[in-house]
This record gives sequence, C-alpha cells and structure tokens, in this order.
Amino acid sequence: MNAFRSNIPDKTFENLNINGDFTRLAVSPGIINKHYTPAQFQTIAKVVGEKGAIKYSASYSILLSIPTVEVEKTIEELEDAGLYVAKQGPIVEMKACDFCDGDKMEAAPITEKLYHSLKGITVPTRLRVNVNGCASACYNAVYDDIGLVYQKDSFDVYLGAVPMGANAKAGTLFAKKVGVELIEGFLKQIIELYQKHARPNEPFYKFYRRTNSADYWKDLILLLS
Repeated sequence: MNAFRSNIPDKTFENLNINGDFTRLAVSPGIINKHYTPAQFQTIAKVVGEKGAIKYSASYSILLSIPTVEVEKTIEELEDAGLYVAKQGPIVEMKACDFCDGDKMEAAPITEKLYHSLKGITVPTRLRVNVNGCASACYNAVYDDIGLVYQKDSFDVYLGAVPMGANAKAGTLFAKKVGVELIEGFLKQIIELYQKHARPNEPFYKFYRRTNSADYWKDLILLLS
C-alpha cells in the first residue's frame, strides 16, 4: 500500500526553489545504454544529498534537483562516474532505444553521428528526436517530435506527434526509406524550417500542424527523389 500512501513528495523542484535556487539536471547512463551501475547510483545519491531531490522521468532519464551554486561541480562528478548529463533549454534533444540491449546495433553508428551533429542546436522550443533501431519501435519514436525508425540502411521519418493530453496522437509518416547517407542533412533541413518559420515558443507539433501544407515541406520531399 506504500505505493499509494506516499504519493505527495515534500521536495519537488518547485518547492525547493521557494527557499533557494535550484537547477534541474537530466541524467542517464547514455543515449543508447539504459543500464545504471550501483556505483553510478551511489554517485547520484551523494551529489543530491539531503539538500536536493531525485525524480524518475518518462524520458529515459532521472531528474536531479541540485543547488545552482553546486551545478558545475555536480556535473563533473556525474560525468566522472560515466553518466550522461543532458543540457536543458530550447535545444534539440536526442533520444534512442537500447537497440535490444546491444543485440541489434546496426543503426548505432549513425545514431551516434546524429547525436554529435544535432545536439544543442537552438530551436524555438525543445525539440526531441527519437531514434529506434528496428521496425518494432519499442521506445515509441513515433510519439516524439521527430521519430526515426530504422529499417535496412534507411529510416522512416515521422513528424508532429502530440505527446500528451486529451488529443495525444502519434506522428504521421513524412518520409519513407530515407537513406542512412541522407538522413543527417534531411533532419537539419527539417530543423532549419522549424527555426525559420515557427512562431516564438511554438511547439514542433503545433508548427507542423499549422504548416504541413506549405510548399517548403513538399520541396523537401522532392529532394529525396
């Protein structure tokens, strides 16, 4: 019954900031790796201590609330433990499945290349790119802003998912079988369209829903022909 009786936490991010200045960090074992080690959990517990808070996230990461004055030192300790600390803000964020715990790694090299190419690009509001390594798409790529589903040296590209709320729905198939050699440039062009044509703070799904009949989307598809 404790799963129901302890449902109101004392230390939320909002509550902590009432009496101090806290920063939230998203921590994971990696973009592909989803397995933490006991030592990494010990490091997380140590850096949070009694001051901050730890929260499970639905986006493959653990959220840490850290006193802002300790953030730089904390990030260094977490990275020394082999943990990945995601940047926050209106940027491109990469997510990926675990490639069947390493059994299906064919798409891993291009996923790493995409991560280094796209991470941190500034956009109107946070843009999530989710890569899944096979057609099963177990990590729900089609429910993120840009979903990539790998199939035989190519990707199916889904756009415009509504990730939550009463009107939540999967993205629509925008382009089928985009070759591995083309996918990086293709994604950058999608991101550039978002940067150029979105309204201030407009989420990607609202932008795509508003503009999906525009000629520039049709022109982008024609470039694949």
